[in-house]
Amino acid sequence: MPYRRIPTTDAARIRALKAATGQAEQLPVNELAFHSRYLHPLRNATSQLEGARHQQNTARAHLLETIASNQAKLHKTKMYLSHFIQVFNLAVAREEIPANARTFYGLDEDDAHVPPMTSDELVFEWGKKIIEGESKRISSGHVPIMNPTIGKVKVWYDQFKEGYYNQQTAQSSYQRANQKMAEIRKEIDQLIVAVWNEIEAYFSHLPDKEKREKASAYGVVYIWRKNEPVS
Repeated sequence: MPYRRIPTTDAARIRALKAATGQAEQLPVNELAFHSRYLHPLRNATSQLEGARHQQNTARAHLLETIASNQAKLHKTKMYLSHFIQVFNLAVAREEIPANARTFYGLDEDDAHVPPMTSDELVFEWGKKIIEGESKRISSGHVPIMNPTIGKVKVWYDQFKEGYYNQQTAQSSYQRANQKMAEIRKEIDQLIVAVWNEIEAYFSHLPDKEKREKASAYGVVYIWRKNEPVS
C-alpha cells in the first residue's frame, strides 16, 4: 500500500496549499472535504512562506556581500599587522628596542614570531592589542615604529573592524531569517497534516484507490514503497 508523504520542500508545501485552496474555489463550502475554518490559514500560509523565503534569500545575499567586501580589508589588515610586528622584531634584534617592549602588545618577551591570525576574531583581537600597545609604548617615551606606522595599520584595521561588525550584524539577520523560516515551515506542516487528516477522514468510506484519487485532488500526496507493485 502507498503511504502518505507530508511535503519536505517549500515548493511541495506551496503545491499542497494551493491544491487545497483550489478545491475551495471550485466547490461550495459545504461540499469541501475539510472544515472551512482552514480556508483563511491555507490562503495566508502561501504568502507567509513566500515572504519568509524572500527575507531569507535577501539576508543570505547581504551576508555574502559583506563577507566578500570584508575579505580585501581582512587581507590588508593582516598584511599591515604582520609587517608591523616583523619590523618591530627586527628593531629588537638590532637592539634598538628592548625585548621586554613586546609585552606592550601582549606578546611573549622571548617570542619573535608573528602571532597566528587565522580567523577574523584573531585579527580583531591582535589588531586591538597592537594598536593600543604601540600607543602605550610611545607614551612611555619609546620611538615609534615608522614603516609601517601605527597610523597606517590603524586605517586598515578600522576599515576591517567596521566590516567585521557589519558581517556580524548580517550573520545575525540571516540566522533570524532562518529561524523564522523554520517556525513558518513547522506551522505550515502542522496545518497541512490537520487538513489532510480531515480530507482522508471525509473519504474514508470509499475503497482505497478511490479514496486516494479523491484526496489527491486536494493535494494529498501518496508514495508507493520501493519494489511495491503499483496498482
